[in-house]
Amino acid sequence: MILKIIIFFIALGWVFSSLFKFFLNSKLKKFADQVKEAQREETKKRNQPKDGNVNVDFVPKDSKKRSGTITGGDYIDYEEIKD
Repeated sequence: MILKIIIFFIALGWVFSSLFKFFLNSKLKKFADQVKEAQREETKKRNQPKDGNVNVDFVPKDSKKRSGTITGGDYIDYEEIKD
């Protein structure tokens, strides 16, 4: 009799843990989808030009309109200041 009760509780615990994992995974997937959708909306909103202006973020390397090349900038010496 006691063995049956122990087996019953073990089986019951296994069923509840399986159901808990299933619902937890579904909730986490739903949350991840919401975060991805919010990111997509934010990216779309950020990339949209304001007031009809057009922003060009890419300039091709083989542009033939270049008059000269810039190889680097001026070197500026600096000192670290410790607080």
